[in-house]
Amino acid sequence: MYAKVRSAIGQAEGFARDLEPGCLDGRDAAALVELASQGERVFAAIKALAARRVDETKVWKDGGHRSAAHFVAETTGTTVGAASRALETARALDDLPATAEAFRAGELSETQAAEITSAAGADPDAEKELLATAAEQSVKGLRDRCRRVRAGAEADDHAWARRLHQGRRAHRWVDPGGAWRSDIRLAPDAGARVDSAWDAHLDRIFAEARRAGRREPREAYAADAFVAAMTEGPCKPTEVRVTVDSSALARGHTEPGERCEIKGVGPVPVTTARALLDDASVSILVGDGDDITAVSKPTRTIPAKLRRAVEARYPTCGVKTCANDQFLEIDHVVAVENGGYTEDANLWRICHHHHCLKTYGGWTVVGTTHDWDLVPPDDPDPP
Repeated sequence: MYAKVRSAIGQAEGFARDLEPGCLDGRDAAALVELASQGERVFAAIKALAARRVDETKVWKDGGHRSAAHFVAETTGTTVGAASRALETARALDDLPATAEAFRAGELSETQAAEITSAAGADPDAEKELLATAAEQSVKGLRDRCRRVRAGAEADDHAWARRLHQGRRAHRWVDPGGAWRSDIRLAPDAGARVDSAWDAHLDRIFAEARRAGRREPREAYAADAFVAAMTEGPCKPTEVRVTVDSSALARGHTEPGERCEIKGVGPVPVTTARALLDDASVSILVGDGDDITAVSKPTRTIPAKLRRAVEARYPTCGVKTCANDQFLEIDHVVAVENGGYTEDANLWRICHHHHCLKTYGGWTVVGTTHDWDLVPPDDPDPP
């Protein structure tokens, strides 16, 4: 077995050394790219399957590695995160024989296989459809479809929203060139708010640069906008566009064929959409299957005059133990879907942290009008 693999690698190495790209015409070069890509996919499958066996046998401990992913990362010259995804993909293949066969045959890249195993693991009945999507569409098209499959497989909308919130992470480091870098993972509602503030600054900075005759890549202006959003605060109220079926919004979760999406993000829990209704732009669809029969705006959107009154009444977070006065969010004390009204007596401003505790953590509002407080679940002695 090893002799065959070594022979194949040796022949490929010899071909790469002797290759003169300038001697190829365009069609031959394109055909060679396709062949090399298939070979790359085949070897990716071999690597993933072998890596899984390394994980199962614990042989990675012999070299003093922290985990199988660390062994694979060091051996292959990739990141630990990429190695972990490859191992997850290999583990999932046992329950997805059609995907395993396509992966071994070089019909799927590592990225495609990872997307399909993740989505089909949540909904095995979607495996055939996802393989067809991989063959017909780009990776982006496949990712979008996989995201919808995973969303449709979520049985508990509130638990899904809570899990997305609990999975938030942010890491900062300085790269070898001395540049500040970051990697941030946010729940979709928080990410949409960040996008809104970021884009507002980006539009302003881009326009200013054009007026001044400066031309740089938009990515450079995006970096400037990120700094502005982090250091100057938002320059206009948050605008997040959510599209949700009215029946799903009323029910609290989606059924097959219903939609609940944030523009630019994709499917989200209805719990997340409800949380955004307080302080964002939301479109509610009334539909019959795929046919949209009406589009409306929710009545809970805060009018400008009422917004100013609430902002004046709550200059800091309404929770008694919190003095945060930055990026406060208007919240309905009693949610509209539970019979609350968009009126002064039912509104307060709280910080994002306490808003998340109320939305996802089961914390509840206690007290009287304009003398509210927030208490944790099963608090034995609420104020």
